[in-house]
Amino acid sequence: MDQKHHVRIVGFKTIDFRNKKTNAPEQLKLAQCVVTSKTEEKGEQVVVGELMMPKNLHDTPLGEYLAEFELAVGQDLRIGSRLTKLHPFGASRAATPAASSKAS
Repeated sequence: MDQKHHVRIVGFKTIDFRNKKTNAPEQLKLAQCVVTSKTEEKGEQVVVGELMMPKNLHDTPLGEYLAEFELAVGQDLRIGSRLTKLHPFGASRAATPAASSKAS
């Protein structure tokens, strides 16, 4: 089952809030993404949407990625997906330090 999808992150929106249990300040970071989707009915479409970034990915730079997702059950018991990893894709791959050091 394919769990990786190509996304292009073109911007971020940060929402500041206070944790209801601890009253500590926290941030929710949403990546504004361009995604190409393909269906039999509509063919290929380019759509723009927001992707909730987990805390361990808050420092992700703009660029193209292969995004990995896993199934998750929310508090309302609805099944959805959760972003788990981002792998640099295309030109974004060349911008990462690991890729740059291999090219030298």
